[in-house]
Amino acid sequence: MNIKKIFFNNKGLKTSAFLLALFVWVMISGRERTYLERSFEINVENQNVSQMIDVHCRPAKVRVVIRGTSKEIGDITGEDLKLHLDLDNVNDSTRFSIFTEDYLKIPENIEIVSINPKMIEVTVKEFYYKEVPVRVLYSGRMPKGVSLIERKIIPEKVRIFGYKSQIMNINTVFAVDKIDLSKVTENKTLTIPLDKGKGILRFEDSENVSISLIVKNIYEKRNSK
Repeated sequence: MNIKKIFFNNKGLKTSAFLLALFVWVMISGRERTYLERSFEINVENQNVSQMIDVHCRPAKVRVVIRGTSKEIGDITGEDLKLHLDLDNVNDSTRFSIFTEDYLKIPENIEIVSINPKMIEVTVKEFYYKEVPVRVLYSGRMPKGVSLIERKIIPEKVRIFGYKSQIMNINTVFAVDKIDLSKVTENKTLTIPLDKGKGILRFEDSENVSISLIVKNIYEKRNSK
């Protein structure tokens, strides 16, 4: 068999196939080197946050425009972009600002085109527990012939929970409603909700106070004889 004839037979067809393969390679190679831009909206997330602090970031999301080759950009999803704030050493109420780019993590070989906003304001508020006495207010006077012998309040103290800056100055918790003494003619036990007022997020022990009133009614004794 003549190898020379085999090689040169269909020379035009072979040349066309080679040129087509070369064209496809150039197109694919050129596409991989084409640079594209994409925009992502990223949540600002907090790490190592103590249970005793509350964190607010403003804004809660940032918009980032990144640039890279078409292949690299095409493979990126929102999960590949992270913005994490490490608050491991933050335990007190405070406010500070950070540069967004310092905490932004993106894949290698990707360029950041723009970040909006460039700074994030972080507000940290410390939670706090405090025990305070319970107080019940009264209105009116005891009816004629009826006197108040004993009064019991349960609980006498409650633990309140809230932001430290707001509950540090709270020294007493009041029942929501006043007790009208003019309507008390016999022993009575009342349950009244406690007033959270401003600053108290919750009561740790009980949200209500129970008041037991022990009275002496001289008219009842007379009627019983």
